[in-house]
Amino acid sequence: MSVRISVVLIILFSHSACNDVLVEDPVSLATADSYYSTANGIQDGLKACYPFLRVYYGQERSFYLTVIGTDINTNGFGGKKNNPSFNNYDQNLLGTHSFFRQIWDPFYEGINQCNTIIGRTPDVTDMTDEEKKAAIAEARFLRAHYYFILVQMWGDVHFTLEETIGAETEAYHTPVTTIYDEGIVPDLMNAIVNLPDPTTTSVAYGRANKAMAEALLARVQLTLGNWQEAEQLANNVMDNYDYALEDLDKLWDLENQRNPETIWSVQYSSDPLVNGIGNRSHNFFVWDYTRNPAMNRDIENGKPHQRFMPTNYYLNLWDVESDARFDASFKTVWIANNSAIINGHEVNPGDTAIKIVMHPVDDAIQESAPYWYIDYNGEDVTNQSDPWQIGGDSRRRWPSFYKKYYDNKRSAVNAQDGSRDFVVIRLAEMYLIAAEAAFNQSRNDDAAMHINNLRQRAIKPGREAEMLVIPGDIDLNFILEERARELGGEGHRWFDLKRTGTLLDRVKMYNSDAAPNIKEMHLVRPIPQTQIDRVSNPGDFLQNPGY
Repeated sequence: MSVRISVVLIILFSHSACNDVLVEDPVSLATADSYYSTANGIQDGLKACYPFLRVYYGQERSFYLTVIGTDINTNGFGGKKNNPSFNNYDQNLLGTHSFFRQIWDPFYEGINQCNTIIGRTPDVTDMTDEEKKAAIAEARFLRAHYYFILVQMWGDVHFTLEETIGAETEAYHTPVTTIYDEGIVPDLMNAIVNLPDPTTTSVAYGRANKAMAEALLARVQLTLGNWQEAEQLANNVMDNYDYALEDLDKLWDLENQRNPETIWSVQYSSDPLVNGIGNRSHNFFVWDYTRNPAMNRDIENGKPHQRFMPTNYYLNLWDVESDARFDASFKTVWIANNSAIINGHEVNPGDTAIKIVMHPVDDAIQESAPYWYIDYNGEDVTNQSDPWQIGGDSRRRWPSFYKKYYDNKRSAVNAQDGSRDFVVIRLAEMYLIAAEAAFNQSRNDDAAMHINNLRQRAIKPGREAEMLVIPGDIDLNFILEERARELGGEGHRWFDLKRTGTLLDRVKMYNSDAAPNIKEMHLVRPIPQTQIDRVSNPGDFLQNPGY
């Protein structure tokens, strides 16, 4: 396994901006032996364990691996033209694609950085035992996270808990169970014991704490099918800390990112000197609204890469008259920023230019409206010939899953370097984990209670009967549907379907682009070809079957 030497960048906290962010500051003369022998060196080395998160969260590569190729999202126009194989599971989905390498390599660098801190901290003389335990726990939390993503994606991967110095050219497939039993789970258990409690100790925003470790381990235990442990951990996070469900109209407000629902977010910044390539999430869920004559591309409405379009199944999941989460997540109205004529009407800036509705509209009404009036008749969005229906104009027209990633603070119209933090874990997920775990222990009453507690904030006035559930409503399909409604577009779906053993069946039923091709081999991803090519023991480190 070729991994760079431990000291590449020392990451320092900047307090010059309104949001503290991790800032890269090279320490060119430092060596692991000299620099990581002091408390200051260990603390800087800990901060250097974090930037690899930005390689994944908020980037196109991770969305292609978690959002599409599922039951709820398929290729939009941009996705069909760019990297369609990730959704379609066709013969071109290969380890030669850069997206795989761009996650695999940095995550192993992050793991090695964590291993370095874990291995060297015990020998540092100017730290107390408690400080050492906390530093090691923070690195173990991040190491567990990196391995958790890797094993979910690739299955049996190379596993080491020791620092690599220089180039290591041998790699081996370690069983997933071993990585969970000897790495991920004990790392997170250690982190829970030794990380600071955010209710009693001041912790820098974005740095690991006890609640984050409990929340991540709840997700891990759910993945492992350890229902009792998952439920207990999720309940601990809900009951023992200061988190609270945010009002939907505030949840995705760009000015309210540090809201009480956020348990862990990866930080970005409006300062271009420290933001790197930025959070690019705002690009991918927006269709090309500029095809409307009254719309010019602007910062407010986003840069329309139009990669990911909702499937018919996902569109059909919503009771838009009852569930406020649809309006809180999807953009369905665009306001003109240019003067034009639409259907014989003069349209000026400030007028409605585009309106999408989730029900059929009479053709005569559509043709006479002073805006583009796009409706939904339940017809196949991937093969829609009517430009005035969702999916029309070659998959260019659909409710844009944009509000979760809205970012009007970009530096220019075509800039991609978004500054919004990326939410990795929020409290709503804990309700869903507790509900699923209770259901799997045949306690539907508790599962329904958790779902109703989560749904309370999403009930439109007078629609309680439509939104509140009873124990008999709860089954695995309902839980997956509820996770889609609550967490859609946040990077969970592919993992959810794989975890529940439903990926193959649900994709075949609900994703017509992918249905003909998906098969058992696609439950893991192809190992990056660069990794296969560089090992000196190729007989021991083979490509995943089928690729």
